[in-house]
Amino acid sequence: MILIVVWDGLRPDMITPQRTPYLHRMAGQGVFCTASHAAFPTATRINATTITTGCYPGQHGIADNGRYFPALDAAKALNFANWTHLQGMADHEGRRLVSVPTLGEILRDAGKTMVSAGSGSPGTTYLTNPTAAGPVINWAWAWPQETHDAIQRRTGFLPQNSAYATRNEFALEALVEHLVPNHHPDVAVLWITEPDHAQHGHAPGSPEALAALAALDRQLETLVDTLERRGGPHTYLLASDHGFSTISPQVDVDARLVAAGLKATPEDTSILYDCDSFYLNGAGASRYDDLLRFLAGEPWIGALLVRDDRMEAYLHAMPQSAAFGDHDRSAELMFAYRWSPAENRYGVPGCSASYSSIAATHGSASPYDVNSSLVAWGAGIKRGLVSDLPCGNVDLAPTVLHLLGLPPAPSMQGRALTELLAGGPDPASIEIEHSTREAIYESDNGPRRQTAHYSQVHGYRYLDQITWEAV
Repeated sequence: MILIVVWDGLRPDMITPQRTPYLHRMAGQGVFCTASHAAFPTATRINATTITTGCYPGQHGIADNGRYFPALDAAKALNFANWTHLQGMADHEGRRLVSVPTLGEILRDAGKTMVSAGSGSPGTTYLTNPTAAGPVINWAWAWPQETHDAIQRRTGFLPQNSAYATRNEFALEALVEHLVPNHHPDVAVLWITEPDHAQHGHAPGSPEALAALAALDRQLETLVDTLERRGGPHTYLLASDHGFSTISPQVDVDARLVAAGLKATPEDTSILYDCDSFYLNGAGASRYDDLLRFLAGEPWIGALLVRDDRMEAYLHAMPQSAAFGDHDRSAELMFAYRWSPAENRYGVPGCSASYSSIAATHGSASPYDVNSSLVAWGAGIKRGLVSDLPCGNVDLAPTVLHLLGLPPAPSMQGRALTELLAGGPDPASIEIEHSTREAIYESDNGPRRQTAHYSQVHGYRYLDQITWEAV
């Protein structure tokens, strides 16, 4: 069995002998990837879909962590943490939720089985296998219906206000006591919602976040020991969906839009923002130039990405495809908050502006959000290797298929990470190329230069960060 474990929001610099002794030991016995990349926007539902498809958002169609879809809710954006919002959007469109084949579907069609369990939002767990090509269990729901009914009879589901630690325990038990013994999967996905929750509330490096990491580390050791005793050896891929940044400064985006005369009131939906997206509706549709010029001059903006079908009118701008976006579900304009390398009060570097009043967040194009975690160990994995070769969440599905002797789907944009595998090439012998792409934006405060920084290996390109500066 290949087990993909996702620790939501785990920064690679948090994997240390003091904070995560077991995971650090496994990294020493396997492979620790220092240059793993999240997909942009560096948010959960986007990267859940990237992990399960081997594709970027412009290909798989989950372009942001939510979406404004006025046919279903004219007042606010859909929240993709809610799986019914995800499926409701797809049903209204009359097409698949995810635009490409998923890992679960590919394995099913090859006569193999994949299962998933998750303690995060139902929407996140759902996206690990959105057509239920194998059973999927979340603390609040399960798919397909027979799996839901079985869990309901066995233990019941948890209430909405259940503690996050309890949700983690539920997902672990669902995997070990139900999914593995009853379905004997070739591939399993376990998505754990910490340290994301603790870091959102208290910031990276806080006592609460470190306590969450310590608990996860103990649970991981117990999980691996149990699985090995019951039928190992197995292959383990532990990843994170994104990194994390401390919020500084906080920005009232709607108030700034009202003050600029772009919106009449904060509730005005003619220009509506959500997550990393701006949507222009009704009278707002004619204000694109004004919005772009205004945002370019704002001190909290760190990137602006124009949907590709508008690029003919904005040749000076950067297209969403430059960040591997641009789907027909994408917003007219995507953005990222300004980031800095400043340290928080716990000495952890990486800050980002945000609208939110919580302690920390993610979603930006900063290296602190883009740099995700990846540790591999177990059957078929090299031992005692640190790899600095660029890789990312987009590579997990192709690597799993390679380990099982199956070809990647034609839709996949990631690569099989053969440098991690026994008998594979030495990562130090593989050339890494670096490149940039620039765009200049005009604003009332003068021009701004936006630069996308990339690393590339074997022809596969990864977005490292986007920088923003006055010209």
